[in-house]
Amino acid sequence: MPSILTIKNLSSAGTKTASRQFRCIATLNPHKDSFGGSTHRRDGSSGAAAALVLAGGTAASTIAASFSSTTASGGRETALCEQPPSVTLRSFKTLPNVPVGGAYPFSPTHGVEIPGPAGIPSRAQQVSKLMKSNRETPYDVLVIGGGATGAGVALDAATRTGDDGSAALTVACIERGDFASETSSRSTKLIWAGIKYLASAAAAAISLNLITSPIKTVEDFYGEFKMVFNCHQERKFMMEKQKHLTNWVPIVCPFTEWHIWPPPFGHWLFSFFPILAPAVFKFYDGLSQFTCPPSFIMSKKKALELFPQLSQQDIKYCAVFYEGQHNDARTNLAIAMSAAEKGADIANYVEMTDGIFDEGGKVIGVRAVDRVSGEEFSIYAKNVIFAGGPFTDTLRQKEHRGNPLDMKPAVHGASGSHIVLPGYYAPSNMGLLDYNTSDGRFLFFLPWQGSVIVGTTDKKGPAETLPYPPEAEIQWMLKEVSKYLSKDLKVRRSDVLSAWRGWRPLAADPHAPPGGQVSRDHVISQNPETGVTFM
Repeated sequence: MPSILTIKNLSSAGTKTASRQFRCIATLNPHKDSFGGSTHRRDGSSGAAAALVLAGGTAASTIAASFSSTTASGGRETALCEQPPSVTLRSFKTLPNVPVGGAYPFSPTHGVEIPGPAGIPSRAQQVSKLMKSNRETPYDVLVIGGGATGAGVALDAATRTGDDGSAALTVACIERGDFASETSSRSTKLIWAGIKYLASAAAAAISLNLITSPIKTVEDFYGEFKMVFNCHQERKFMMEKQKHLTNWVPIVCPFTEWHIWPPPFGHWLFSFFPILAPAVFKFYDGLSQFTCPPSFIMSKKKALELFPQLSQQDIKYCAVFYEGQHNDARTNLAIAMSAAEKGADIANYVEMTDGIFDEGGKVIGVRAVDRVSGEEFSIYAKNVIFAGGPFTDTLRQKEHRGNPLDMKPAVHGASGSHIVLPGYYAPSNMGLLDYNTSDGRFLFFLPWQGSVIVGTTDKKGPAETLPYPPEAEIQWMLKEVSKYLSKDLKVRRSDVLSAWRGWRPLAADPHAPPGGQVSRDHVISQNPETGVTFM
C-alpha cells in the first residue's frame, strides 16, 4: 500500500490559490538530512520545503503533511500523492518595491509549530535559546547568514572540541529568510572545479603581460591556479563524503571545426582548442588525482547515438569530461541541520537589525527580530561573523559607525541567470558545454531531475533579493542553445518551465593594502574597529 501524502495550504493576504491534478513521489532519504522529498519549485530544489519544517511550517503559507502507511523502494521510503493539492502561490506582481540589498520582502504567516527531526530542536526551541543569551553568558560565535557558507561556519565551530572531547564553542546562526533562499539555491547545480578559470589564467600567463609585468602575471596565475586546485579538492571531498547528495555528470564538448576564430578567451592558443581538448581534460582530471571518471573522446556517430538531440551538421568529434552535480539547496540544508545536530542554535526567519556595541566600539552582539512572531530581542556573542554572500556589505553597514559613503565595499556582485527546459532537450544522463558563446561566456546544458538546466550568464551589478532573470538573458540563452541542437528540435520561449537568477559574491578585502584583487575565491577579513569578521 503506497503512502498517502496530504498537503494542505492555508492562503494568506496577497496570495492566490491554484489547484491542479498531479502525481508525485516524495522520496524520504534515510540519511540524517532527511529532506529527499520533492517540492513544487520547478527547479527541483527542496530548500523551501525543508525550511518550512524548520520554520514551523510558516513561509509563504502553512503546509501540513500527514503520512499513512509506507512502502520501501530501493532502500528508501516513498510516498505517492493521490489527492490533488491546493497550492498557494504568492502573486509576485504585488511585491513591494524592495531596495537593492534591502529587507527580505516575504513575511511568514503565523502557523503551528512543527517538531524538529529526531535529535534536532524545533525552530521554536532554537529561537527560545537564542533569546536567552545575555552579556554575562554570550555565545562564543554568532554567524549572520544561513547560506552554505554561514551554515558551514556554524558547523565548523560547533564541531570544535576541547581536550576532553566536549564541545569547545557555543554557536548560534541566524538567517533572515529560508535556508538556501538566495545564492545557495540559485546555482547551475554543479560542484564545478573551474575549468574556465584554469583556461583564463593560462591565457593571461601566456601573453605580453608576462614580459611587461612578469611578477604580477605569475602571481595572478598562481592565485587562479591555486583556486582551481582547491576547487578540485573540495569537489573530491563532497563526491566521496556526500554520496547521497551528489553524482557525476558527463559533459560533452562538440567540435565543428579544427581551428576556431575568433578564439575563446581572446587568445590565439585557444584557437587550437579542438586539437588540445583531450590533453586539457586529462590534465583537468589529474588535478583531482584522477578520482573523477576519466575524460574521453567520442566519434560523431557515437555522439549522435548517446546525444541524439545534437545537430548532425559538421561535428568532427566530441570531447567528454566529468563534473560533480548536486542539489545545492539540499546540500545547504544538510549542513545547517548537521550544525544543529552538533549543538548549534540555528534558526531561519530571524533577521539582524543592528549591532550592539560596548563602550570601546566593539560589537558584542546584534539586535534581531523573529520574523514569524515579530518579537525583537538581543543575541550576545564574543565573536560575530557576517556570511551574507553578496549581501555582506548590507550587513557591514549595520556595524559601521561612520558615514556609510566612507565604507569600502567588500563584495562586487555578479548575477547569473538560468532557465529550465523540458527533459526532451537532452539525454537524462549527459550534459553539454558551449565553451565559446557569442560573448565569450561558458554555457552549460545539463540534465536535472527530469528537466534540463541551461546557464549561466555573468553580469556585474549590485545584489538584489529574490530577483527575476532579465528577459534579454533568457532570450540569449535560448539562442545560444539552438546552435548545437538538431534543426528538428525547435527552441521556443514557451518551453521555458522556470527561470532563476542568483548573485555571486566577488570578494575584495576592504582592510587589505591598496591594490587588492577582486576574487572568486574566499576572503576572510576582520574589521579592526568593531572586531566583526566577514567572509
